[in-house]
Amino acid sequence: MTSSPGESEDDSVRSVSDTMSNRNIRVAVVGNVDAGKSTLIGTLTTTVLDDGRGKSRSFITRLIHEIETGRTSSVSSHLLGFKSNGSTVANEHEGSAATTANCRIKQKTEHEIAQEADRAVILMDLAGHKKYLETTIRGVSMGMADYALILVNSRQPPTHMTRHHLNLCCVFGIPTIVVLTKVDGCPSHAKRNTKLEMSNMLRSPEIGKRPYVVRNERDVDTVKDKLHTLAPFVEVSSVTGEGLDVLRNLLFSLPKRRHHQKKIGRPFEFLVENIFNVPGVGPVVSGFVNAGKLDIGDIVYIGPLDDGSFVKTTTKSAHVARINVSHITAGQDATIALSLNKEQRKILRNGMVVVAKDEATSTVTFEAEICIMRGEGATIRENYCTMVHILNIKQAARIVAIEVIHAGSNSTMTSVATFDGAGIENEDETILRAGSIAKVRFQFQKRPEHVRKGMRMLFRDGQVRGVGVVTGTVHCLDK
Repeated sequence: MTSSPGESEDDSVRSVSDTMSNRNIRVAVVGNVDAGKSTLIGTLTTTVLDDGRGKSRSFITRLIHEIETGRTSSVSSHLLGFKSNGSTVANEHEGSAATTANCRIKQKTEHEIAQEADRAVILMDLAGHKKYLETTIRGVSMGMADYALILVNSRQPPTHMTRHHLNLCCVFGIPTIVVLTKVDGCPSHAKRNTKLEMSNMLRSPEIGKRPYVVRNERDVDTVKDKLHTLAPFVEVSSVTGEGLDVLRNLLFSLPKRRHHQKKIGRPFEFLVENIFNVPGVGPVVSGFVNAGKLDIGDIVYIGPLDDGSFVKTTTKSAHVARINVSHITAGQDATIALSLNKEQRKILRNGMVVVAKDEATSTVTFEAEICIMRGEGATIRENYCTMVHILNIKQAARIVAIEVIHAGSNSTMTSVATFDGAGIENEDETILRAGSIAKVRFQFQKRPEHVRKGMRMLFRDGQVRGVGVVTGTVHCLDK
């Protein structure tokens, strides 16, 4: 929200804090490696069209190897601000926005966008290449996305990675919007075939969505509240600007789906996603405030460590959208500076949590109700080892017990002859296959983690094998 001349600095900070918690949505941007995800995000956030040679992408790309190869390999977030009338908070640029070769822009910083915006959209740029699928899964798992943009190159049919990303968003219950990119100069028959194949993919029993082409503001009003059944199609070009206004209007009109403000009354819980050591400041952790409220100077606990314990510390400062704030609340992306000595800094890692004293618990074993995904053959039995994703947690785990709730059509639950390590035959081993639903007990293989009832989980071995919800923890360690 733009501050008035008489508005104090504290009022401006409160306005930014409110915008970044109550008037923002988080959108995951996924798609195959050549779909133009980073280019589209760069074009949306800078309002400058691409030159067809990666100009828009260069505005948001940070890593050198990403600039050189054109492939995103990390998870990054970018702020798109809207004013109350739906217009974007634009960068200052010299020349026409339609001119790409000679246009020079002065990019607005994140805190400038947050101060001027009445509504914010956080666009999460995720990797599209198969070798970075693990990074994409982790980004979707911890991203708390309200919606997802599935980008598809209109000049070629959807790939197997497009299907992986679509299934990934569906298993996390994220409504999807299909964006057909590079429509400028695309042959009509190629675009028609791409739309047909994508429509068939959406109508499949696993997805169950009805495609709906969005061409104008009237179509936006039709679909914005019906994304649980509809999958909007938007055709765009980052070079000519075709369809970008429709896409911006759709992003501005989407209602907030995750209401984290309802969790302010809960104990404080901060999910650590990245760790930095800032000269003159010390250790700084960035992540997402999942619940509660924290004031600067409060005593908190960070962990768990390898033995399941937590380290007591004090918060020195906090930033939201790079603005120094006196407190942070549920629903915000934030960074926190902690008071830790040199030895304590060494034990920090991604996947930790910063919590209040009463929530400083960890567990090695947890129970979850899971569903095995349909697709390539998978045989799940006791002692099956897999990689588990629970919000910001990623760790190998082993299945130690299985209780079948519903047997899939291809499942075999009894009278399976297997042999243990001593060569002794075990007759009635439980085996889960595609479509099975079961209560399963998992055991982390490396260290305890902070897990609680109700967290959504996913497990994979190369590709996603199953999803579920944590139903309880066992042998919880209170530190």
